[in-house]
Amino acid sequence: MQELNVQFLNRGYDTDYGIKTVKMISLNVCEFTGRPQAKVESPFGIADTLVASFEGQGWVCDLD
Repeated sequence: MQELNVQFLNRGYDTDYGIKTVKMISLNVCEFTGRPQAKVESPFGIADTLVASFEGQGWVCDLD
C-alpha cells in the first residue's frame, strides 16, 4: 500500500490540521476538474476513508 503526505484543512472554519502521512486506498482522475484524486484512510477516525485532491504542489483534503 502506498502512502501520501496530505494536508488536512477545514476551509469552512479556516482551520489547518497540518500534513499527515496516510495510506492511499485508490487513485483516480476527477471527471469534472481532470485533477488526480486519491481515496485515503482517515487519520482522525471520523470516517473510514476521505478524498484528497492534488492542488498546486501537493495533496489536500478538505474536511468541510
